[in-house]
Order: sequence, then C-alpha cells, then structure tokens
Amino acid sequence: MRAALLAVVVLAGCASVSREECLQGDWQMIGQRDGATGRVAEAQFERHVTACARVDVTPDRAAWMQGYQAGLQSYCTPLNGVREGEAGRLYRDTCPESRETGFLRGYELGFAAYRQRQRISEIEREIRDLNQRSADLAAQDGARREWQANQSQLLSARLDLMQARAELARIEREIRTFRAAQ
Repeated sequence: MRAALLAVVVLAGCASVSREECLQGDWQMIGQRDGATGRVAEAQFERHVTACARVDVTPDRAAWMQGYQAGLQSYCTPLNGVREGEAGRLYRDTCPESRETGFLRGYELGFAAYRQRQRISEIEREIRDLNQRSADLAAQDGARREWQANQSQLLSARLDLMQARAELARIEREIRTFRAAQ
C-alpha cells in the first residue's frame, strides 16, 4: 500500500499539468505558460496528452498552440536571454527566427557570466583544498619542499582567482550596458 502511494506521488510530481488543469481545460493559458518558460512545443504538448489521458481528457492543441506562441513572445527577448543564461539553463532552440538573434545575444552574455561564476567557485574550492594541504604539511616534519610546492600552487590559484574575478566584472559591465540598451 505504501509503495503504491509513493508511486502516485512520484507520478504526480512528474506530470506536466495537474488533474484539475486537465479537467479545467484552459489550454491557451497552459500553452502560454509553457511558451513563457521556453519549453519545446512538441515534447511539452505530448507530456500534457499523457498526463491528461489519466483523466480521459484530450488537450485542445489549437488553443494550446495559440497560447504557446504568445508565451514565446515574452520568453524570446534579449533581457530574458540574459536571465536564462545567467541561470545556466540550456537554450532549446524554441524562439522563432525573428526573435532568436536578440535572445541569443542576451543568452550568450548571461551564460558567459554563469560559466565565469562556476570557474570562480572551482578556483575557490581549489584554494580551500590547497590551504588545508598547506596546514597539514606545515604540521609534518620534513615536508618543507612539499609545503613550498603547495605554496607555489596556492599563489598560482590566487592569481587565477583574481583574473577570473576581473573577467566576471568585465562581463557584468557588458551585461549592464546590454540591459541599458534594451
């Protein structure tokens, strides 16, 4: 019994729409929500078909597509491209050609900032590890050479961190300029 309840909860969490949304049938609103989040049209609509089949409801494809197209208008903007890139989300080629260029300019800037922040986190983690190793080596007798090599690596990592932070600052300035121009 408990396993069956868990399966229902897991399946409900995977559903693209709730039972109530299927029964309510506001497919234009659901399509608009899907478009506004940049979902891939065919795959997302098929998820709705599958989810609503459980309650014997067939989604209205025409209404959903009308809403989806309207939702894409708010998703496929240069400023939203920046937000999507900064969040590290992958672009799934959903924007119409007429809006894709602007979206991608913003997305590339945002994704560059995202990657740089990831790099900074990696370097900071490396520095923490090197600091710990340095402390461990300092406590050992006869580890002077290893300690010196570790200090050299630590200095190099700190320089990398300074460069990475400077690059992030440059990208963030570029993003501010881009946003101001929109």
